[in-house]
Amino acid sequence: MIRIVTDSTADLPADLREAHNITTVPLHVQIEGESFRDGIDITVDEFYTRLVESATLPTTSTPPVGAFIKTYEQLLEETDTILSVHLSRHLSGTVETARRAAQLVTEGKQARIVVVDTNFAQMIVGYIAIATSIAAREGKPLEALLDIIESIRSRAFIYIGFDTLKYLERGGRIGHARALMGKLLQVKPIVQVEGEVKPLEQVRTFKRMLNRMAELTREQGQLEDLAVLYSTNKAHAETLRDQIIGFDLMPAERMLIVQAGSVIGTHIGPNGIGLAGIRRAS
Repeated sequence: MIRIVTDSTADLPADLREAHNITTVPLHVQIEGESFRDGIDITVDEFYTRLVESATLPTTSTPPVGAFIKTYEQLLEETDTILSVHLSRHLSGTVETARRAAQLVTEGKQARIVVVDTNFAQMIVGYIAIATSIAAREGKPLEALLDIIESIRSRAFIYIGFDTLKYLERGGRIGHARALMGKLLQVKPIVQVEGEVKPLEQVRTFKRMLNRMAELTREQGQLEDLAVLYSTNKAHAETLRDQIIGFDLMPAERMLIVQAGSVIGTHIGPNGIGLAGIRRAS
């Protein structure tokens, strides 16, 4: 059976990783001289406490190539085919590290490791990992799994709302001028993630930001999946979820609330909120 690998920025809840037999390679986060594997060496609560209290912004880095090599070699003891799905190359060098590892591992072997840049991040990557894992268990070939990825990519969207842009600015994921504009106007920015971070709108209050993000999701029409992302305030995620449930876009029980891990949290900061969804196929 084809095995599925992803990285920790997918923020897949542990129960879903286990249920779908998905292997996760962690990125690293550095805080005040200490390095931690995302989701392994530091709890989410510990990370956000240190994020707020630290005088310097944490930094993030891709997994070492050796981590991918070890993961691939272990899985190739069970299968001869691996599908490795990762966040956009515009946001991280993780996918390129995975490709180098795949080349090293498969050299001279009758094994196939296909590494895919999903062009997205967070739970869109997670949903891709889940969908391809289900298809693999059903015995579908690799080409069918790649078709599934393309279908999801064509229907996916991510919106993220920020209480402040300073974390995204310091992390280098958006232009300094845009961040300065947000500070001067004291607005709440909403961005879209598709390949890279793209400024979308700015609103005056946090409440209006939640309302606007709900409206943007409603405009997507009927949904197949939706995850509400939060960094530090789950109540905000629950409020946003309840608004969207009222639109009757999908079965409420399929809607997830997911806390961002330390790598994603480094860039969205405290009180960050997001939506990662997939439109229903027509």
